[in-house]
Amino acid sequence: MTTKSENPEPMTQAAQPENPEPMPQFAQTDWFLQMLVQLANTSPMDIGITLQVSGMLVSGSIVSRKSYFEGFAEDFASPFSGEPNTAETMKKNFSMFGEKKLDENERLPQFVHLKSARFFNTIGNPIPKNRGVWWRGRICEVGGFSLGILSAE
Repeated sequence: MTTKSENPEPMTQAAQPENPEPMPQFAQTDWFLQMLVQLANTSPMDIGITLQVSGMLVSGSIVSRKSYFEGFAEDFASPFSGEPNTAETMKKNFSMFGEKKLDENERLPQFVHLKSARFFNTIGNPIPKNRGVWWRGRICEVGGFSLGILSAE
């Protein structure tokens, strides 16, 4: 009579190499784009740029964090123009985010801020068609970029 082994060998899929090669490490954040954003944050210049983000093109001008929050606050408060106190409170509350001091651990920017941003689909049509918008995105989500703003025409 045969006996079954108490510790049967587990079924394996494919033979695994003893010392597999490590997976290559890819940069999660583009240091060069971070430097361009830092330049915009510390100087009065806007930088025209087109970003590739999640399969879409986003085109506009990199502006400082301060300029972004001031512009965002202005647009956000505009529907309340009939209520001046409310509009002014909104502007003040959103603008203060641009004044926030970076902590010591945040040496390079993590977000890019664009003014007059437009999104371009695969056919090349801009969204929105009528004007650009304020846009904020994580630098680590940008797959690539080129200098210059895409034309809507």
